[in-house]
Amino acid sequence: MLRWLLTGLFVLLSAASVGLIVYAILQLGLWWPNLVGANRAIGLLLAALTMLPFLIIFVNLNWSQPLIKLAIVFTILMNPLNEAIDKLSSSN
Repeated sequence: MLRWLLTGLFVLLSAASVGLIVYAILQLGLWWPNLVGANRAIGLLLAALTMLPFLIIFVNLNWSQPLIKLAIVFTILMNPLNEAIDKLSSSN
């Protein structure tokens, strides 16, 4: 049960960090045109141009590489926890 909880927590934190990065880029794209005093139409155009490179990278990203790195981090973090869980369960 503890393994499932830790795995769920890791997945939740990973998804939250990706979501926050996406949210930050969207907010940046909508925020900075207001700083230069652009009117609404030009501001939206500048926001779209700001977010376009991110969209292109996001769509063309080879998702196997980030997922492999995420799996490596998960394994590095979970191995000591698995050993501790095994020791606790074997002592009972």
